[in-house]
Amino acid sequence: MPKIACRTAVISGFVAAACLMVSARCVNAQSATNDVATGRALAERLCSECHVVVPSDKRGWTDASAFDSISNRQGTMAAKLSRFIQQPHMHMMNTARPPREADLISAYIMSLRKD
Repeated sequence: MPKIACRTAVISGFVAAACLMVSARCVNAQSATNDVATGRALAERLCSECHVVVPSDKRGWTDASAFDSISNRQGTMAAKLSRFIQQPHMHMMNTARPPREADLISAYIMSLRKD
């Protein structure tokens, strides 16, 4: 194989690898966006009875923390939050969520964090 053809093949390989990496990041970003939107929908359906789910000036009718407040607590991490959501809380029945739902709700809550 001539040197030019070899160089072209190597460069083409690098370009193809770079394109795959960029496309994988786009898919991951789209997936994260979908997770946040799905988590918000779940939270509005399952959690809004007690929590303020969408940031606003309104207060909830209970003393349950608003989701934006939870997201901005020091030490709040998605995995820890997901584990908490998977457990029944505040002496209420049927508050425990399956792992996938807990992960989605956690992703939404963490999206509210102000850096």
